[in-house]
Amino acid sequence: MPFNKLLSIALLTLLVGCQGMGYEGAAPVNPGGDVTLIFNRTSTVWFGLVKSAQVYVDGLKVCVIPNAGNCTVNIPSGKHILKVDSTMSGSFGSFSQNYDFSSRSTYRFVITPNRSEMVADADNPIAFITSPAYYELNKTATSSDNGDFTMRPTN
Repeated sequence: MPFNKLLSIALLTLLVGCQGMGYEGAAPVNPGGDVTLIFNRTSTVWFGLVKSAQVYVDGLKVCVIPNAGNCTVNIPSGKHILKVDSTMSGSFGSFSQNYDFSSRSTYRFVITPNRSEMVADADNPIAFITSPAYYELNKTATSSDNGDFTMRPTN
């Protein structure tokens, strides 16, 4: 095998390995409280790379969920802002919504790719060019649903 070809394969392997690791920052914490939040993430791969979903409650990272993973967190009852973003996010936005949680209740959420073109789609290559405009047009001062992931309540 020629040296240049071997070097190219080694470099590609190194890059793919680094992309798959991602940077997750500070370790997640469980704030504690009488409300249980359960997050389930669907199995999704972007161009062969797996991105973890990072879940925040009021700006505090509570979960880093790998592909097809789940996480359970306890928080105090009341109004909270839930946010989901991806590791190594290249998007212009994120998912964030306001929720009001009742005491001693359990809430379930499913985390999915925000839009179908976020997943490799050979039939729609132009989608990645239009995504920045979509991100900017679909946000408000208090919430957004314009990042890599969307989170929906299931109960």
